[in-house]
Amino acid sequence: MTARSAATRETIVRAAAPVFGRYGYRKTTMDLLASAAGVSRPAVYQYFPNKAAVLRAVADLIGDEVHTAAETAADAATGTAERLYAALVAKLEFTAATVEADHRRELLSEASRIAADAVAASEARYTALVSRILAEAPDLDLLGDAATAEDTAELLTDSMTGIARSTATADQMRARLRLLVDLAVRGLSTSDNERSTP
Repeated sequence: MTARSAATRETIVRAAAPVFGRYGYRKTTMDLLASAAGVSRPAVYQYFPNKAAVLRAVADLIGDEVHTAAETAADAATGTAERLYAALVAKLEFTAATVEADHRRELLSEASRIAADAVAASEARYTALVSRILAEAPDLDLLGDAATAEDTAELLTDSMTGIARSTATADQMRARLRLLVDLAVRGLSTSDNERSTP
């Protein structure tokens, strides 16, 4: 693939993300994707055999970009709660800013069906990042075998995904995520656990 072809393909993929977010998977057409990318419909077909292939490419791109944003935000934040919130809200922000509330559930479901391996790989990387933050937190007691960093990370990321699938406003989703993180950190805080020990 030439540099120009690669650039055109990337333009189509980047333009497709907000189209899927606005119309959902079922109502998105190749014509809408072509129009958003500023190319002809046959040009889209030169790079993608169908709409499912475009969604798969979007899932790959978004997975990489969200992970990078989450890692950068978490590394820049201080304190366990802020680091966790920064990592988790990066993914939530993509959903809130790009996907219409009426299409969140459908689009996440279709992406999981069409690009199951890409979604699973992205989720694994994301969960590993949250797990690293938890494992590095000196103020948390992860309860040994009862609640490992990995288990807690999966619980937090699954909960965040549930929040992202809701039809709540962006502000409501952020508030719910903030509460989730604060409750988790408070519940696992070493100082809180030590105070409750007789």
